[in-house]
Amino acid sequence: MKKVWEVIKKILIWIGSLFVAIFTVLLVRDSRVKPENDTVEQDIREDDIDEINAKAAKKREEAIARIEHADARTLSEGYGSVCDAISDGKARFRKRCGRADN
Repeated sequence: MKKVWEVIKKILIWIGSLFVAIFTVLLVRDSRVKPENDTVEQDIREDDIDEINAKAAKKREEAIARIEHADARTLSEGYGSVCDAISDGKARFRKRCGRADN
């Protein structure tokens, strides 16, 4: 009798797993479906895109102004430190990979 209950238990577990798989597939399929006539959402997205582009243009102009007014020595030192950091990173990578070539 104990073996019968174990078999019934396994069957119920398989049936439960099957239902979970079916409902998961149906849920994923339904979440992919998008409404065809969703013009309000598209209008909002276009407005958001325009706002983002305007903010990006403003930030870009601020960055250009900062660079124009910066001292050449400061810019070159900043560029040099970036190049040094890249070179150090390459050296660490080569060392970690066991490569000694340039």
